[in-house]
Amino acid sequence: MGSAQRLTPDDWCTAALAVIAERGVAGLSIEALAKSLGVTKGSFYWHFADRSALVVAAASMWERRATGEVIEELSAIEDPRRRLRTLLEVSFSDSVNGPIDAAMAGRSEDRTVGATVARVTMARLNFIESIFVELGLDAERAARRARVAYAAYLGHFPLANALPGDPTLSAVRSDYLDELVDVLVVDAPGLGRAARSGDPGPDR
Repeated sequence: MGSAQRLTPDDWCTAALAVIAERGVAGLSIEALAKSLGVTKGSFYWHFADRSALVVAAASMWERRATGEVIEELSAIEDPRRRLRTLLEVSFSDSVNGPIDAAMAGRSEDRTVGATVARVTMARLNFIESIFVELGLDAERAARRARVAYAAYLGHFPLANALPGDPTLSAVRSDYLDELVDVLVVDAPGLGRAARSGDPGPDR
């Protein structure tokens, strides 16, 4: 069995996304990617017509894994504050998809991934907005607050790279995420005293 048959399209997409996270879409080279995977460029053409086809497929994988599946899983959390806290914890601690998200966010005008980036962005914003609406904000304020939350997320990874080792930016520290949640929901009418003190309370 040849190397082209051993590597699946998902293998190529996963490798492409790793490059995109580090160098952006413009930094993706088929020749370099094939070399990193230990195969020839001919192996690439077994699955994809050209570089653009790979970028589109990789973006589709990113959309499915880092947006659709995440939203589906978190939607099962009934308490909106806990849902927000869990979303932030999952997102800020994702060292794989986080940098990819930051790289993709700057490619909304790219003809190969622009539509996917726009679709992912709106799906995420709509999900976050729905949480703030459940917490008692009106639709307009929920939309603004969702954009603040998403901007904080996208900015986290470049800032963490600029300040390596900064303990304040550690996504695994609960106080880091608690502080962000407190800022985002400080005036949300739907919060009781227990939730404001940091205890989201039991799911209902």
